[in-house]
Amino acid sequence: MTDQTRHAHTADGTRLARIASLAVSPVPPVTAALMGAPVLPILLPSLMFGAMALVAIRLDAKVRPLALTVAMVGICMMFTAAFAGHAWQIDAHMAFFAALAVVATMDSIPAMVLAVVLTAAHHLALGYLLPALVYPSSSPGENLMRTVMHAVIVLAEAGVLCLAILGRSRAKSVIQKGRDELAETVAEAQEARNLAEQARERAVEAADRIRSEGRHVLAAVEEVAQAARAAATHAQNSGKLVTRARSDADAARDTVAESIKAMGSMREASDSIGQIVELIDEIARRTDLLALNAAVESARAGDAGRGFAVVANEVRKLAQQSADATLQIRNLVTVSACRVRDGAAMVEKAGVSLNRITDGIIDLDQRMQEIFDGAEAQSRGLGEVTVAIARLDGLTEPGPVRKGRPVLAPVQTLREAG
Repeated sequence: MTDQTRHAHTADGTRLARIASLAVSPVPPVTAALMGAPVLPILLPSLMFGAMALVAIRLDAKVRPLALTVAMVGICMMFTAAFAGHAWQIDAHMAFFAALAVVATMDSIPAMVLAVVLTAAHHLALGYLLPALVYPSSSPGENLMRTVMHAVIVLAEAGVLCLAILGRSRAKSVIQKGRDELAETVAEAQEARNLAEQARERAVEAADRIRSEGRHVLAAVEEVAQAARAAATHAQNSGKLVTRARSDADAARDTVAESIKAMGSMREASDSIGQIVELIDEIARRTDLLALNAAVESARAGDAGRGFAVVANEVRKLAQQSADATLQIRNLVTVSACRVRDGAAMVEKAGVSLNRITDGIIDLDQRMQEIFDGAEAQSRGLGEVTVAIARLDGLTEPGPVRKGRPVLAPVQTLREAG
């Protein structure tokens, strides 16, 4: 139990004791008047004790129960004294037990002890000094026995009331602890509610941002998808062109191969022509030699061989012309053979280059096919991304929100329980 709560409960008890003291303060003088006893000796102390109860509210919280205890026990003393000489005086002692019960409402063990001490002192002191103010008999022994009996009863009641005060204090401590824990729970629940509300607001803001960004991304993805589809179409068209170029390159490579074969045949033919020219040249040389021999022989024959010498001379001229023609043919064949060899070499180089071009076209064809396949896959993937973003946009659409209700209801229940 906190000090503030303990003081609040004590204030309730002291308020009750103060009201009770003020209410019963007129009883002793009224009783004295009814009993025919002197009123003034009873009235003045009763007024003093009533005034003490009246001003006790201004005293310190720890002193206040003690002052009210003195006031209540004093009023009981005046009430008993008002019955002096009356048979009911012994019954007036019941007021002390009632006073102890009222003192117990202030939850003050010191006040209870003070009430017991004042009651015992009153009975013992006045029982010997002024027994008529306490007991109806004047026998000291009898009054002592009554005092002992009353003391035992008062101590028993005070002990029970003290135990009750302690038990009530413990119960109030437990209750207050429960209230404090409940207040902490309410505070934690309120904090959790605030955190949940903040988290909900952040989630809504995040969802709005995600939805907005998702729409931008969706537009960008759609543009990329269109570009991917266009790239796939271009790649497909380029693939067709590359396939056609590959076919043309294969045909050109076959043509070059045939040209290389033809150049080889021409080279072989040039070599054969060269051999034939060599043979013709050899024949012309021999013919020239034979014509020279014939001319020599015709010169030896004289006039008889003159005609034959003319023929031999003509044959020699023809052989010379044949040799000249053969030389020209040899030169032409040599030049032609050189050109054929150069052409064959160039055709072979062209064939090698064409083979490289063909290989490059084949590789380009494969790469264009890969580009087409990649563009198709990218287009399909972007389509799936578009569908996923559309679903995400649907999931982040704001729905009806019951603001604060999931947490507010338990918090309100806890507050009502506290």
